Amino acid sequence: MYRKYSDEFKLAVIEDYYNSPLGVRSIANKYDLPSKNYIGNWEKQLKKKGLLPQDATKPVKTMGRAKESILRQDDRTREKHLEEENYALKAKIKYYENLESLQPFIKKKQEIKYEAILKLSLEFPVKLLCQIAGVSRSGFYKYKKKPLDNYTEIEDLIIDIHKKSKRRAGYRFIKKKLENDYNLIVNHKKILRIMRENSIYSVLTPKTKRYKGPIETKENILARDFTAKEPGKKFVTDITYISTPRKTLYLCVIMDLFNREPVVWNLSDSLDRRLSVDAIKKLKTKFDLKGSLIHSDRGIHYTNKEYVDLLKESKVIQSMSRKGNCWDNAPAESFFARYKCEQIYPMKKQLRSFEDVKDATDEFMEYYITERPHSTLGGLTPKMFKENHYTTSKKPIILPVPKVSTNLVAD
Repeated sequence: MYRKYSDEFKLAVIEDYYNSPLGVRSIANKYDLPSKNYIGNWEKQLKKKGLLPQDATKPVKTMGRAKESILRQDDRTREKHLEEENYALKAKIKYYENLESLQPFIKKKQEIKYEAILKLSLEFPVKLLCQIAGVSRSGFYKYKKKPLDNYTEIEDLIIDIHKKSKRRAGYRFIKKKLENDYNLIVNHKKILRIMRENSIYSVLTPKTKRYKGPIETKENILARDFTAKEPGKKFVTDITYISTPRKTLYLCVIMDLFNREPVVWNLSDSLDRRLSVDAIKKLKTKFDLKGSLIHSDRGIHYTNKEYVDLLKESKVIQSMSRKGNCWDNAPAESFFARYKCEQIYPMKKQLRSFEDVKDATDEFMEYYITERPHSTLGGLTPKMFKENHYTTSKKPIILPVPKVSTNLVAD
């Protein structure tokens, strides 16, 4: 049945609505109104009749039950956030515990992380574990699908060869050692990859300046033909210096181009002309030098009268590099680069006296002749190359086998 409401009743309901913490629906129920829309319509009518100020508006909803609801919601959010933090902290602790336990068994840092994640992946989300480890999920899943490593034995051999060489060995050296000593043909890219994964690096060769010698005295007869068909027919010689805290020392070496073997070396604490002369005298005790060729640079040690007369007396052909051309004596220069890079620089702090340098030089010569593969010799050592020559030759030339010098001359 339709009911008619007076203006006084309407005004009383609106005022009660304004002053009450109840909402519009609750006010409508309080006064038994058919719909909550009555309150809004009455508000407009009373404003038109001037019974209600035009600026009167619905009051902001009071913070009764709604405020409590919001606070409860905030509490739930805060609790959830704390739970998530505790969960992440628990995962982090577990991850680092596993990481520490795996370190003695796995050498590669990245693999340790992946293995720790794999171990905890059933207990915690992979996404969370990857965030803690600082790795990508794609990298982890790629590792998970990767087949088991099948070159553990080769990896151990590479690490062992590198350690025995005192960090001198690069991937080429290791490749040849695997072929010569273990009959293993391993791709150089695989060796490089294993070396990188295990943080193995060879000693780097420092850059050197070009040598400028004195005025030319002999022709360049060798003409960069660094090959010889027989031992004792072609030699190259040069001098280098070794700095120690007490004094600078000088090393003269004569190399046989047949197998790139240093056949004579002479160490001295004085850079006089006797350094090269004494080296030739020692060479004469090991080879018949008649008709052989000795190549050097244009230093005073190879142009002085005593040295030139000694070669003429021994019927040796003397050859010299062109002016400013250290490449004309490349084998000797290359040998000294290896000698310093692989032996002198790594032991720089230990080389304090003449005896220290003498012992280090003897050790390197033994290693170079008997252990170090040479790319020019097809990956063989100088000793192996010479032995192969005498084994395969139909009419072997019988010459005294060069022995490693143990007594270095000091002038």
